Amino acid sequence: MDETQAINAARRLLKEQGATQAPIDVEALAVSLGFKVSRKELPEGEAGSTFQKRGQKHILVNQKDGLHRQRFTILHEIAHHVLQLPSVHGASLPSAGLECFKSRPPEEVLCDTFAAECLVPWQLIQPLATLSDFTYENLTCLSDHFQASRSCVASRFALASKDHLAFVVAEEGIVQYAITSQVLREARIWITRNISLPRNSAAAKAMSLGSDHVITAELDGLDWSASENAGRFACYEESSYYAPRKQTQSLLLFEEIVKPSIGSQRQSRSEDDERLEELSGYPGWSKYR
Repeated sequence: MDETQAINAARRLLKEQGATQAPIDVEALAVSLGFKVSRKELPEGEAGSTFQKRGQKHILVNQKDGLHRQRFTILHEIAHHVLQLPSVHGASLPSAGLECFKSRPPEEVLCDTFAAECLVPWQLIQPLATLSDFTYENLTCLSDHFQASRSCVASRFALASKDHLAFVVAEEGIVQYAITSQVLREARIWITRNISLPRNSAAAKAMSLGSDHVITAELDGLDWSASENAGRFACYEESSYYAPRKQTQSLLLFEEIVKPSIGSQRQSRSEDDERLEELSGYPGWSKYR
């Protein structure tokens, strides 16, 4: 099982159930698969659980969680069933295990990937990504539209956008997750995982301040990417810090300030012909914000 298979499985489920409008009715999806969804107050740090009683499959969700988290929890549990992946977390799903990147079991990441595709389907986010700017303000509006967390929408937006942009998540000051748009990859600009945040980035400042307010910065493209071509770009960044997870989320918009020469374009195409396309990172899912 890989990311593409998880996404395709989510798309098949949405198509089979005729789910074509946002917000996606996640409880209807659960019912269609034989689950009964219920809510109650669960112990602190527990997002939900799955169990079977008298032949009936149940998904129990922590009613103390916000709407976006509850919807994501339901879909994460559905994913284990649809993808037939073992539940590393056991019957109970811990909140700390959701939407976290550091030392995350691959089975759980794939279930998150499935959940994200269901919450923010490609065919619905793609047209919106061409009409909206990649800003915290607009992503908050889209978050309400999809009833999904802002980071879930941000990562899906980045994949669908035709602009030079990226969504980057770091934990404890180390980049864990980077989604880059197709045109940014075509410009041969990569953002490496497991590196420290750039010292002069908005993310580094937000973390040092411990602030959940949006911090902005204007940078050189090379501040965020070691790719040679990044030197042709300026980078505008919006970032915020989420203290409980020691996590920063950055929206990066790259603006080309130096056009490549014809010779370098030919060389770039020649090199691209000889290499496989690099993966952009995990397909988008969410983060509790």
